[in-house]
Amino acid sequence: MFGYVKVNSAELKVKEYEMYRGAYCGLCRSMGKCTGQCSRMTLSYDFAFLAALRLCLENTEISFSQRRCFVHPLKKRSVMDANPVLDYCAHSAAILNYHKIKDDLADERGLKRLRARLVYPFVAHARKKALTAGLGELDGAVSGLLALLADTEAQGLSSVDTPAAIFGDILSEIVSFGLDGSRRLIAVEIGRAVGRWIYTVDALDDMSEDEKKGRYNPILLLYDGRRPKDGELSLISDALKAALVSAESAMDLMDTDRAAFRNIVENILFLGMPDTAERIIGRERDKSET
Repeated sequence: MFGYVKVNSAELKVKEYEMYRGAYCGLCRSMGKCTGQCSRMTLSYDFAFLAALRLCLENTEISFSQRRCFVHPLKKRSVMDANPVLDYCAHSAAILNYHKIKDDLADERGLKRLRARLVYPFVAHARKKALTAGLGELDGAVSGLLALLADTEAQGLSSVDTPAAIFGDILSEIVSFGLDGSRRLIAVEIGRAVGRWIYTVDALDDMSEDEKKGRYNPILLLYDGRRPKDGELSLISDALKAALVSAESAMDLMDTDRAAFRNIVENILFLGMPDTAERIIGRERDKSET
């Protein structure tokens, strides 16, 4: 949904990258099967990360097949076969996408609102399938926390930490749903860390548009309505790195025999995500110098 949570492919082994790409393609196919073909257009790397993490935490049997698809019709690719982890990720993506579009209908104007109105019937259909699959409790938790987030943002707080923590709770619910014991505790910590990071990076990435449209942005408010300068951007960069410390601690506690997927998750957390943040911060530095 956001697209910030990506691998650093250059640092992965060839086999690991093929497995990551196979999980991504398998998730795409599971979305078509579980929540409707149109839902495949909402696929993002964020939920490929969720799939990799859940594969580390669960004992789901996995296999791969050589398949073609409409995006790559000429050459077969290694695709992860359908399994309960991919199905769960497809259903949870449907829930989060539904509530995001619902919020856009309430908050956006112009083309974004028109897009949300056109997409709404499809995401509502996908969410209905997720509820039928037994994810009603998750839907309720996500809905309640998103309402709390909206109320918090409406207060116009000049704090990044408060709304980011709420979004962290949303991600922790999605990442940990259905798990128990130590696996749940590990998933909760990683979900919270990644959620806080995503919210902050998204606010940083949206500063220009939010500034033009007068929309709530905690980073702009933190700096009295202006964009942060070079030294302040360095502080934000450090804060984003620190946000992932608890995820690193949780990964240290993870006991999994799926070394390839563990390496993929660690690559995303400690290389891919920081690379994404630095790209956005670098763009802001360039703007501040002009």
